[in-house]
Order: sequence, then C-alpha cells, then structure tokens
Amino acid sequence: MSRHILILNRFERESGCSYTQYIDHNADRVAYITSASGRSGVVRERAETVAVVDDLADWTAVSKLARNIVKRFGPLDHVVALFERDLEVAAALRALLKVTGPGPSEVERVRDKVTMKQLVAAAGLRVPRFTGTVSPGQVRRFAGEAGFPVLLKPRDGSGSQGLYLVTSPAALDEVLALPLENYECEEFITGTLYQVDGVVQDGTVRVLRAFRLLNTCLDYALGAPFGSVACDDVAWEELLVGYSETVLAALGVRNSVFHLEVFTVHPDGTGEYDGLMFLEVGARAGGAELPHLWRDIYGLDLLEIATRLSLGEAVSLDPLDSGGDAGGYLLMPEPQDRPCRVLSTTSLIDSVPAMYAEVLPVPGTILNGTGGAKETGGRYRFRAGSGVEIERAIEQVVARYSLLSEPVSVQDVGQARAVGRRQSVVYP
Repeated sequence: MSRHILILNRFERESGCSYTQYIDHNADRVAYITSASGRSGVVRERAETVAVVDDLADWTAVSKLARNIVKRFGPLDHVVALFERDLEVAAALRALLKVTGPGPSEVERVRDKVTMKQLVAAAGLRVPRFTGTVSPGQVRRFAGEAGFPVLLKPRDGSGSQGLYLVTSPAALDEVLALPLENYECEEFITGTLYQVDGVVQDGTVRVLRAFRLLNTCLDYALGAPFGSVACDDVAWEELLVGYSETVLAALGVRNSVFHLEVFTVHPDGTGEYDGLMFLEVGARAGGAELPHLWRDIYGLDLLEIATRLSLGEAVSLDPLDSGGDAGGYLLMPEPQDRPCRVLSTTSLIDSVPAMYAEVLPVPGTILNGTGGAKETGGRYRFRAGSGVEIERAIEQVVARYSLLSEPVSVQDVGQARAVGRRQSVVYP
C-alpha cells in the first residue's frame, strides 16, 4: 500500500543524501519541506510537492506548510527528519498531525542535555557534574563546587555553537549578564574524546565504529583544526558496543542510527565502564564528513539506514570488517578575521597519499563564522591501512594548509552570498 511521507530536508546534493534511492517515489507519495540551501538535495520532479521555508526551526511556518500538505494530499503516515536540529519539529508535527513515530517526550531524551544526562546517570554511568538551573546564584555555587573552567551551553545545542567556556569568576560575571535562556552549566572534562557511530536495532547495536578526536568540537569552535581518526582497537570497540547499548537503553532508543560522544578518563572505580565519561548522544547520523566515510570506506549509508528505520522498515546489517581500511577526516576552521572573502587556497589532493577527498572554498566565497562543519576553511577525507597513517596525513595537511583572504565589511556580507566550493575527490 502506498505510504504518504513528509520529509524535512536541509541536505544539499553534495552531501550524498539521496531520498529517491532510499524511498521508491513511484510507489510512495513523498512531500518535502526544505530549507533554501537544501533545495539542491530534492529531486522536485519526483516529489508530490516541495515547499521551501527560510528556517526549518520556524514552527509557525513549518506547521502551516505541513497542514496545507495534509489538506491538499491527505493524511500522513510518516514524518522523516535526519538533521539533529529538525528532530523536535518532526516530533511536534507527528503530535499535531497524529502521525506515528517519536513524539516530543521521546525526542527530548536525545536532544535536551539535562534530561539526557539525568537518564544516563540513573543507569549507573558517569556523566559530567551539571546543573540545569542557570540563575546567577546557582551557577556561581556550581562553579565554586566544580572549580573552573566550567561550560555554559544550550540544552539543545550542537557542534559547540553558542557555548561559553568560563575560566574565572570575573569571566563568569560577564557571561551571566548575557541571555542564557535554555542553557545548562557543567564541569569541564579533560580526556580523550571519541565519536562513536552505529546502528541499534531492537535494542542491540548491530554495527559500530569509533573515531578518536585529535581535539574537540570546542577547540574547533575556538579556531583550531578538527581531526578525527578511526580506531584500530577491536577490543575497545567491543567495549563501546556494550556501553552504547546501556546508554541507548537508558534513553529509550531501540531502533535508530546514533552518534555518541564519550571521554576516556581516569577510572573512579572497578566497574567495566568506570573509565568512560558520557558527553552526549544523538539519535541521528554523525555530522561533518562521517556520512561520507561510512559510505566510502565501510560501505554503509547511515542516512539511508536512518530513513528506513524511521519508516519502520527492516534493515539487514552484516558485521563490519575489523581488518579493513581505516578512515579519518579533518576540518580547517574559517580564518580568525571574519567576515572575509577567500582569495585563494592550495590543493593538497595530489600530494598527501592517504587523503582521497578535499572540499575547498572557491575564491570569492564569503566566510562569516556561521558555517559550522559545512562552510569551512577546508574539509578533507582520508583512507589508509591504519589510524596511525591517517594521523600522519592529517598532520601533513595542517602543516601545509594555505588559505588567503581579505576582510570585508558587514554591509558587504549582507549583500553577498557564498559562491561555492571546489571539490576534488580521488578514490584509491
């Protein structure tokens, strides 16, 4: 029987997300509400209808468009959202339009950092000390107990956007004078941070890969290169399988792609997971270059799997080859002096053997600090026989990277738009 599916989309064509491959648009009726930047990721002629909205987080606009789709084409069977910031809107639409799938309370468990840590801690796992109350008095008391530095971050944030790293009482006074609605405060954790991506089905992790971060999302937000290297330790990943299942069970996530971030820290006991400190988890595929690496190296399209699981479809997954190639990626930050116009970049695709893809901003591109993991100073993907080789390749790129830019005025930014990126891909 034909299904009626609504997709909230912000993936561009170059992301590799292909809804027409994931869903038979001849058998099913598929409607889209897409961001303006995501229009290139939608095949308009295959869709039932395509509505474009300035901001997918604009509930008033999105809910109006969704109701119009239902009025014109009939009730919906599914609402699909693959991007983290769209999960709440999708949940609210399901509740509004009486569609099956994760509702607001279920999504809150994987989006609200306070709720998330409360549930994970209740399952017996270590989490950073935190407070969900950000009144000046409570935050000062918390900082006095936890010590500096402390972090203030949006409860539903991602990619270290909007985060404040506070290193002293004087700095805390400045931050507490800012609007901090929907923020939480937590202790600053030092340790090695891992990105853990995988698929859970019926509560069991079917596939998993862990990537060791050479620094953190916070470092990147503060202007440092961001590198991530696949692990070579099979026993370590086996430990993370059990750990991930415990985390996901605590949050009620049974069938989903997931992206978990966890620190290795000094154990505070003798339990199996006492050397691990939970940071956060998302019921979605990892961002940045991770979906590309999973397709190119591990042969799995996590966005396709996420789509099929959200539609209630069965997905057959074989264990990943533990002896295959390793992957890794590097993001170069935008120049510190922003806004700026890119004058030139230097391609390294032919001179670093382990690097198989690079995406560089073309001359004329305006960089204004709002690009996150997409509009960067450069994006690179690596493939090699070991993580050690990839780490060396990342070091080569960082050492030889070059981007020349010139400052532009705020008025110029208001009139300009990013004019594109130059992409080079070489598959071994």
